Amino acid sequence: MDKGKVLILESQNGNPVSISKILEGEGYATVRVNQFDEVCDLAIDEKPSVVLLDLDLNTLEGLEVCMRLKDDFETKKVTLVLLSSNNEEDYVVRAFDCGADDFITKPYGQKEIAARIRAIMRRVNRDEMTRIKVKDIEIDLDEHKVFKGGKSIDLTYIQFKLLYLLASRRENVFSRKEILEKVWGRKVYVTNRTVDVHIKRLREKLGEYKYPSQYIETIHGTGYRFM
Repeated sequence: MDKGKVLILESQNGNPVSISKILEGEGYATVRVNQFDEVCDLAIDEKPSVVLLDLDLNTLEGLEVCMRLKDDFETKKVTLVLLSSNNEEDYVVRAFDCGADDFITKPYGQKEIAARIRAIMRRVNRDEMTRIKVKDIEIDLDEHKVFKGGKSIDLTYIQFKLLYLLASRRENVFSRKEILEKVWGRKVYVTNRTVDVHIKRLREKLGEYKYPSQYIETIHGTGYRFM
């Protein structure tokens, strides 16, 4: 079972066992990075659930990376955990202001760090159930909002349901009958033509006016799927 991926930049000063080894022992996939200037690119490429950064390596550079991660559309939703031996209140507050989602003070015990990451992953997994991201499209179920490239898209209720259905089961082919039943319900009488019209309008809302579509593919004689 995939328990999640953690991108880690840490110093082992004061801790004989690295966080990487602790988390690998817990069944998490880890990506180790050596320099702060590698973090943002790796976060985009590896798509970790959590990024864990040790500020003791370089506080100013670490906090700058935090802000860059939270400002970038591709990484702003990542859960950011910071480590430091400095637990002064102003320092910790500054870390949270720069984008930290959690703060762990060193030195830490192996059981504690494993428990903290488990708790963080539980939060991450709950959050991911309410959000879908495919390509540059992000669907927020809690807020009932859709974003493309970080910009909000205004969809009708039916368009939202239609997009969520297709994107939540990416590459599944849905027949027009399935779409009618799942989006409109069995008790509402609409025709296959209604599905086609709503797909056309949804594509336009996503900025697509020409064939072929980058997002919703027509499977001739069958239906549609989200690519």
